[in-house]
Amino acid sequence: MDMPGVANAMNDPILREKAEEQAEKLFDVLKKEVMAEARDLGTLRKELTVTVPAKVISDHITKNFDDIAHDAVLPGFRKGRAPRRLVERRFSGEVRNSLKTTIVGQSFFAAAEKLELKVLGDPLFRVDEKGVPKLVEIGDAIKTYQLPDNGDMTYVCELEVKPTFTVPELKGIEVKSPTIQITDDLVNEHIGRQLKIRGRLEPSTEGAATADDLVIADVTLHVGGAEIKKEDNVQLGIRPTRLDSVSLPNLGETLKGVKAGDKRETECTIPDDYERPDLRGQSGRFEFTIQEIKRLVPLSMEEFIKQLGAESEKELREFVHQDMEREVETLKRRALKEQVLGYLLDQVAMDLPPGLSARMTDRAVVRKVMELQQNGTPWNEIEARIDELRTVAGNEVMRDLKLDFIMEAVALALQVRITEDELNSAIAQIARRYNRRFDKVRDDLLERGLINALAEQIREEKCVELILRDAKIVEVTEPSEPAKANGNETAAKSDESASGAEKEPKKSKPGSRAKKAPKSGEASGESAG
Repeated sequence: MDMPGVANAMNDPILREKAEEQAEKLFDVLKKEVMAEARDLGTLRKELTVTVPAKVISDHITKNFDDIAHDAVLPGFRKGRAPRRLVERRFSGEVRNSLKTTIVGQSFFAAAEKLELKVLGDPLFRVDEKGVPKLVEIGDAIKTYQLPDNGDMTYVCELEVKPTFTVPELKGIEVKSPTIQITDDLVNEHIGRQLKIRGRLEPSTEGAATADDLVIADVTLHVGGAEIKKEDNVQLGIRPTRLDSVSLPNLGETLKGVKAGDKRETECTIPDDYERPDLRGQSGRFEFTIQEIKRLVPLSMEEFIKQLGAESEKELREFVHQDMEREVETLKRRALKEQVLGYLLDQVAMDLPPGLSARMTDRAVVRKVMELQQNGTPWNEIEARIDELRTVAGNEVMRDLKLDFIMEAVALALQVRITEDELNSAIAQIARRYNRRFDKVRDDLLERGLINALAEQIREEKCVELILRDAKIVEVTEPSEPAKANGNETAAKSDESASGAEKEPKKSKPGSRAKKAPKSGEASGESAG
């Protein structure tokens, strides 16, 4: 909570503490006085109507003016000596705006606590935009809402809630420890990934776009004959994807073979969680005007040999094979982990909606992104997996989302915590895999909104480790190649010694919004990781 009338109040420790105390007192009052009503919109989705009584608003406006009158400095008056009427006239707007922000945010949490709702993510608030109802984030909602001069304040929001379930027995489960064999095919796959990681996207004027290319296009969404949204220079893979929360499973066929200057379009259905409730369930149409084609040019084998300091391709393969052999124990632990996760999935019954919202899908997608990055997967492959998960891989998304909820509960049961050193160590490991500096990777994860996801992955690893300590592990003597289920591929440490130039990845969050294209000639995240 800010303190109107007091310059730089939040920089003063005493005033900041005072403001925090006021916010806590307001929250306590709201938990008692706020009125809330929840209505089901489907599995794990609710509409929440929140009413803040007029007395709560008026009492806190009065309290705020009392505090300002004591601390405010006005021209011609000593601190705290200005007349009350002058203080109210001078700071009325600031007081109401500050209190409005605090009341909306805290009344939602008070209402959710009162109704014992386990909220997933942030709510979306309903506002009227030129007479059209729309769901927006809290910052945009506060710009629209006003504290009433008299009477109660009521608003409506939509939210998703976490499922409820019982954590299964975590001790004494049986898992099989495989014998891992590193084959020439696995070495070839690893080298191929490294060539892609060190490659870059280049503008292409040769021929039509192919499946591995990226398209830069101006995109327009039409619904019912009206233009709803338009965005220029959107970066698209030639594959199914999701734009503005709208699933486009046929986009790969739509963009197949395009050239700069072409125009294409595809039909769509507006999802049930779209930001504008009046458009939900309606048919729509996306139009694409192609501006540019970009193609991934992998690093040459000759240059890769130089970067690793090898004398020949044969020696390079020997280096990679040796490094992968050193990771055999890691691969065994990964196989054991998959069995533990499979056990948890089998033991927990959970009610999830058949049509996942964009938010729930993204929760599962973020989990997969971090898993693939920790394994050293090239970013162009990660982007393709993101689009696949958002559109056509419904069963896998459902599995990962279920697992995400389960591991959160398991971590609570096992009292697992993550330290800053553990987080930094995981960032350093990713940096080594992608041959990038630690600070670049950390900043990239922060900008993409992936730091929390990385912490959750570390938490999951610690949970699995604790479960395996009490597990019954059976050794399997038959050799097998490392499993690549769910995109988990072997990643050797040969990149630790590589000295190739850093590649700057495209800094976009794995959310529902379209990706802006990098400038022509720049390396993109799709090639750099």
